[in-house]
Parts: sequence; structure tokens; C-alpha cells
Amino acid sequence: MPYYKKVSLFFVFFLTCLLASAAAQHIVVKNADLKASGESYYLNADLEISLGEKVEEAVNRGVPVEFLYEFELVRPRFLWLDADVVKTKTRIKVSYHALSRQYLVTQDGRQTSHDILSEAMIELVQLYDWKVFNKSAIEPGQQYEAKLSMRLDQSKLPKAIQVDAIGSEGWNLASEQFEWIPKDLNH
Repeated sequence: MPYYKKVSLFFVFFLTCLLASAAAQHIVVKNADLKASGESYYLNADLEISLGEKVEEAVNRGVPVEFLYEFELVRPRFLWLDADVVKTKTRIKVSYHALSRQYLVTQDGRQTSHDILSEAMIELVQLYDWKVFNKSAIEPGQQYEAKLSMRLDQSKLPKAIQVDAIGSEGWNLASEQFEWIPKDLNH
């Protein structure tokens, strides 16, 4: 009996540590929506991100980190694989510039600066007006499924950190794929 108590205490401790480390860093897509404007559809999404200690420390030391947003629009088919209609991605880079003491956020050639990291993170968690496809890509009367995911792009890290990131949970930041059926995809 004492042996079982020790084993069960060990598992409780192990699960507590596992849950604490999982809560320390995460990316969650909370909601996403497509809006039509002119001849295009734009994606708006709200995310929740916690960088974790390793990534936040690296950014504060001047290491640029890039996040990759991936969007897919598919047409489900009954007895076959889903038909890919649109696949697109965008990147947002966050870095710290020591001379100006500013956090820089770069996306599609547009750069903004912020005094503190939490202000810069707002641009990562609120993705607005990202043009994802033209209306000509969809057919009237068809049903579509949209998918969005986000991850830290480890391939864009400096080589020395890439080696450390290979086996480290601290650098493995990725959301689960968020899926929804867009309601207003009319031609």
C-alpha cells in the first residue's frame, strides 16, 4: 500500500508540473471571421498568446522572433479529400531595438514601435483586415470551411537558438487549428 501512495503522489506531482508548464506558454485562436469588402475577403481574428519565459527573455535581449499565420479555405467533399480553394500565410516579426528602447512589430512592410512588450503583443493577438482571397476564388451555392493557425517560426530564429529550440518546449509555440464555417460567402 505505501508503494502505491508514493507512485500516485509522484503522478500527481508530475501532472501538476506538466499543467504548470503548459499554462506558461500557449497560443489560442479565440475567434475568427471573414468580411467582404469590394472584391476581396478580409480575415479578422482574436488570439491569446503567452510567450513563455524563454521566448520573452530572448525578445528582450534583442532576438527577433517571427510568427506565422496560416489561413486555408477548403470545400468539403463527401467521398473524397477536401478541395483546397485558398492557402495563404502572413508573418509578423517582433524585435527589440536596444538603442531606441522600442519593441518593433513588422508585417507586410509596415512597421510600428512600442514602449513595452505587452503593447507590441496586441498586434499579434488582434489580426485585422488581412486580405486572404478574392471573391472570384469561390463559387456561389457551395459550402466552405475556413481554417486558421498560428505558430512561432523556428526556422527564422538565429542558428544558435534554432539548435536550442529543437528539443525545447520553451520554443514550441503553436496554436491548434481553428476551424469554422463562414456564413456569408456570397458572390
